[in-house]
Amino acid sequence: MITETATVVAVDDDLITVSASVKTGCSQCQVSSDCGTSAVAKAFTPRQQFLSLRSPLPLRVGDNVTIGIPEQRVLLASWLLYIVPLMSLVGSAVLLSQLTSWHELVVFVVALLSASGSLWLVSRFFKRQRHGRFEPVIISQQPDNDLPL
Repeated sequence: MITETATVVAVDDDLITVSASVKTGCSQCQVSSDCGTSAVAKAFTPRQQFLSLRSPLPLRVGDNVTIGIPEQRVLLASWLLYIVPLMSLVGSAVLLSQLTSWHELVVFVVALLSASGSLWLVSRFFKRQRHGRFEPVIISQQPDNDLPL
């Protein structure tokens, strides 16, 4: 399970909005101050990520929670987003070049359209699964450290 700590910023019945700080791997190495990739990552990465999800716990604004998503779901989502359009692009280009006598540029454009169509289908699949298996879940509520002893 991939977990992250987030802060509740809004509560509407059992629907809550949490805010989590985005961490990049580029700030961890020794040469991050001189690295171009690190500079780009710092410039374009949003500082806070907001997520709306259902909560089985009674939470208030300001509470810290642990949210998580299973690794298998992240791997499946990555596979669907990267491999399916890539295979569609390569497969359609190979099939069209073998089965037709079209010019290479036409084959390339049709292959790009095929990859775009498969990406659109994957996007529709994710939208249908919105309240299902690809959403993070609340694992636990963090204890309040501000309570007097």
